[in-house]
Amino acid sequence: MNLKLYAIKNSSQRTEPIQLVVVDLDRGKYYPLNFVCVLPRYFRILEKRSSKFAKLFGVRSHDMAKKLLIDASHHEDDPEIQTVITKRLKAISTAQASPTTV
Repeated sequence: MNLKLYAIKNSSQRTEPIQLVVVDLDRGKYYPLNFVCVLPRYFRILEKRSSKFAKLFGVRSHDMAKKLLIDASHHEDDPEIQTVITKRLKAISTAQASPTTV
């Protein structure tokens, strides 16, 4: 799989105007044919394994999310999307730095 993040800007949505989705470039060149899953907004969802992303990548979910976000940050020019990527990178780094105890 050749995975990348694809940002979708939706100005009509107030809660999440930019959505990050995972695409597989081996499936096709254009979205939505290459759609794999949505990158979860909250990384607690990764820990609970309740999202399709977490189910696909299992224990590697945090690492895969971080890799995809870092790759996307190097290639993204749009400042709004760059801000979303930066916030998500900070959130996942914080989640990895302070593991939850049960």
